[in-house]
Amino acid sequence: MAVNLKNFTDEQLLVFLKENNEFAFDEIYNRYWATLFSQAYKRLANKENTEELLQDLFTKLWINRHQITVTSSLGAYLAVSVKYLVLNQVAKEAVRTRFAVAQKQALVAHTNLTEETIISQELEGLVAQEVAKLAPKCKSVFVLSRFNQYSNKEIAQELNISEKTVENQITKAIKLLRTGLKESLTSVIILLSSLV
Repeated sequence: MAVNLKNFTDEQLLVFLKENNEFAFDEIYNRYWATLFSQAYKRLANKENTEELLQDLFTKLWINRHQITVTSSLGAYLAVSVKYLVLNQVAKEAVRTRFAVAQKQALVAHTNLTEETIISQELEGLVAQEVAKLAPKCKSVFVLSRFNQYSNKEIAQELNISEKTVENQITKAIKLLRTGLKESLTSVIILLSSLV
């Protein structure tokens, strides 16, 4: 059977609450829920979060009923409690947001790195294809010059040809590669478009 405690003061309700009176708890809940909801909602601007926060507040009120010390008024005590719960919630949300932003930045950086790697590998593959098409002597000169970093003199000694021949073969290789790569770059542009 429900007991009507509407006419009791907050002080009396607190006494009843500490004596495990659930009706006193219900009266406190009904008396302050709307005000506390309004106070919390102003900061959180989220109905679900506000309701959860108030649920936590009243759950703690019941669990800690024997230890509660109210120095001013019950209304002020509950208002301060809500204030601290809201501040904690806002701090948690800020941490979550910072973490989410950091994760997103890391993902973007990783994606950019992956895209650069793909493009780099694609270009290397195209160059390798064009080099493979060169005549044997031309290819040997070009590989020693551009990939092994040999000087023209070192290449001439290595292949037993004149330095002038080395220069001619490098010029020829570069010309052929430019022509071949110009045609192949269309596929790189298509690849770039698909990555955007």
